Amino acid sequence: MTSYGDKVSVCLLTYNHVNLVESTIKTVLDQTVQGFEFIVSDDHSTDGTWQKILDLASADARITPIQTPYNIGMPGNTNYAVSHTSRPYIALLHHDDLYRKDLLEKWTGVMERHPDVGFVFNPYGVFESDSVFDHPFRNEKLDGRWFLEKHLFHYWGCPVRGTALIRRDAFEAVSGMREEFGLLADIDLWMRLARNGPVGYVPEPVIIVRHDRPEYYPDIYTGKSWSWCRKYFLYEIHGRNREEYYSGIRLRCEMLKFRFKVTVETIKWLGYAVVRNRPDMFLDSGKNTSTYELSIVRAVKFIAKRLCRHHTQ
Repeated sequence: MTSYGDKVSVCLLTYNHVNLVESTIKTVLDQTVQGFEFIVSDDHSTDGTWQKILDLASADARITPIQTPYNIGMPGNTNYAVSHTSRPYIALLHHDDLYRKDLLEKWTGVMERHPDVGFVFNPYGVFESDSVFDHPFRNEKLDGRWFLEKHLFHYWGCPVRGTALIRRDAFEAVSGMREEFGLLADIDLWMRLARNGPVGYVPEPVIIVRHDRPEYYPDIYTGKSWSWCRKYFLYEIHGRNREEYYSGIRLRCEMLKFRFKVTVETIKWLGYAVVRNRPDMFLDSGKNTSTYELSIVRAVKFIAKRLCRHHTQ
């Protein structure tokens, strides 16, 4: 067994995945690094997940089960879980992934070799597939500001999923996840951590993702239906972080470019709604209006909704 386990608090976030949670927990317990604190934090599941966790904990004393007082969402559950830990490294994991046996070994190795790294992430394999969500990075230490500007700011997609090893001091310095950003609050967290220092990287797919969502799972998490809410969170996260990162003339220039980028992205999806004959996308387009949308976007949304309602009457 490898050392460093006594420095790690594993926080496994769970919600309504009774069919997968046992297999996920097993891959955590089978890590080459041992001696870690293992918190399984359930966000008030309703499908038997919590009872399954209690059963597993009764059979293995390494598991510490906790449950939120009510359903508070992923970012709230993250902060809740971390508040129950005390070790210097926080391994933030999710209930439906599978973890390679050397995941914690690889992650903590990067942390130990680079004391200024705020968090560590990796590429991701896909369950029952040879596909890998790969990245162009090969070094295990990335300049945080370079990573922020060239990757997190540059693309709408985020190379970091919700799983990473985070240095406690770095997590506390940014006050954890900002819960107002809902299911995408982890993207905001990576941006704020990258602003403050280097980022660690393990160039191997040490995590396998399973795109498995029960029928009763909230639609916003499943991708079954279009969600302007996701776009709203994404726009607000990108905009807020730019405002906090840049200053002076650079800030004004970057925000002008960003608002234009938001405009193009929104009009693109409105165009998609036309091509695909998706009136629901038009009707829902005004529910979440970002502060970074230009007035022309709001006008296009208004006209599209009026035309859609007239057409359906």
